[in-house]
Amino acid sequence: MKKLKLTTKLSFFNTLATIIIVGTVLLGIYRYFTFVATRNIINDMGNVERSVVIMYSPFGPHYVVTRWDLYVAETEEKSVINDPYGIGFIDAEGFQKIFDRYFYFVKYKNLVLGRDVTSTMKFLYSIRSIFIFAVVFIAISVFMSTYFLSRRNVKDLKDFISEIEKLGGTDLAYRVQVKPKSFEVEELVEKFNDLMERIEREYKAQETFVSAVSHELRTPVANLLGYVSMLKRWGTDDKEILEEAIGAIEESSKEIKEIIENMLLLAKVSTLTQEKIILEDFVSDIITHRFKGKNVSVEGRGVIVSNREGLGIILTILLNNAFTHGAPPAVVSISNDRIDIKNHGEKIPEEEIHKIFDRFYKGKNSNGTGLGLYIAKEIAIKLGLKIEVVSNDEFTVFSIVKNRGDEK
Repeated sequence: MKKLKLTTKLSFFNTLATIIIVGTVLLGIYRYFTFVATRNIINDMGNVERSVVIMYSPFGPHYVVTRWDLYVAETEEKSVINDPYGIGFIDAEGFQKIFDRYFYFVKYKNLVLGRDVTSTMKFLYSIRSIFIFAVVFIAISVFMSTYFLSRRNVKDLKDFISEIEKLGGTDLAYRVQVKPKSFEVEELVEKFNDLMERIEREYKAQETFVSAVSHELRTPVANLLGYVSMLKRWGTDDKEILEEAIGAIEESSKEIKEIIENMLLLAKVSTLTQEKIILEDFVSDIITHRFKGKNVSVEGRGVIVSNREGLGIILTILLNNAFTHGAPPAVVSISNDRIDIKNHGEKIPEEEIHKIFDRFYKGKNSNGTGLGLYIAKEIAIKLGLKIEVVSNDEFTVFSIVKNRGDEK
C-alpha cells in the first residue's frame, strides 16, 4: 500500500478536524433553529380547537371554522369540513408532506386540525443547505490552504535534507546555506549550523590538543629510547651510567604518565554532571586524602552546585600548584560559590598571568608538563566556573568562582 505524503496527511487531518469542529457548531445552530420553529408551530396549534365552533341542530352538529387557513376534517364520517389547501381527507398527526407541501396536523376529539407550514420547513431546509455548503466550502479551503502551506514547508525540509546530504564526513566547516520561507525550518537550519560550529570548534580544539601532546611526548620518548640504547651499550659495565640511565628513564616515564593522565582528565570533562556540594567537607576530604602532612588550613563555610569530580580535579591542580611554586602555609578560604587558594610564593608577573593557563606554558623554574592549569581552566569552563588570579609581592591567590555570565 502506497504511503501518503506528509503534505497530504497534514491536509487531510486538518480538514477532518475542521469539518468536525465547524460541523458540530453548525449542527447545533441548525438543531436550535429547528427546535424553535417546531415549538412555535406546536404552540400555535395548541389552542387551534378554539377556531372551530360546533353548533348542534335537529339535523346533527354543524361546524363553523373561524380561521380561513385551518384545515378541519371529521374522522367518524371521514368528511372534510374546511380544506383551504385542496388536499382531501387526512387522518394523521404531526408533520406530513403532501403534494410537495408540508403540513402539521393535530387531533382534537373526532376532528383532525392542520395548517400549512411549508414556508417554515423550506426556511429550515434552506438553512441546512447553506450550512452544508459552508462546511464543504470551508473544508475545501482548509484542505487547499493547508496543502500548499505544508507543501512549502516540506519543500524547505527537502532542501535542508539535500544540503545535509552534501556534508562529507570530514567537512566540519560546511554550513547549510538554504534560506527557507517557513520560520520553523529557518530555526532548524540555524540550530544545525550552530551545532556544526560547536562540533568544528571542539574538533579543532581536540585536534590541536592531540597534536600538541604528540609533540610534547616526543622529547620524553626520545629520552627513553636514548637511555635504553645507552644501557644496552655500557649499562652492564659502568654502574654510574646504569644509575644515571635508570633515573632519567624514571623521570621520563613520570612525565609521560602525567601527560597521559591529563589527557584522560580532559576527555572526561564533557560527561560531568552537577550536584550540590558542601564545600567545607569537600575541601577537607581532598586535603586529608591527597595532601596529608602539608601545611594547609581551611576556613569559612559555603556551598556550590557543581560536579564533585571535576571540582576536585581543579582544586587538586591548584593546591599542587600552590605547594610546588609557593611557600607554606597555604590557606583555603570558602564561601558560597567561591574557593580561594592562597600561598606565599613568588609573585607572578602581571604580563604572565594571562599566559599561565595556556596549553604547555611553563614558568622559568617549572619542571612540569605545562598542562595542569590549562586543564583546570578547561574543566572550569565546562562546569560554568572561572579561575581568577591575584598576585603581589606578599601572596598569590587562585580563586574558583561561579561564572555569572560576564565571561567564560
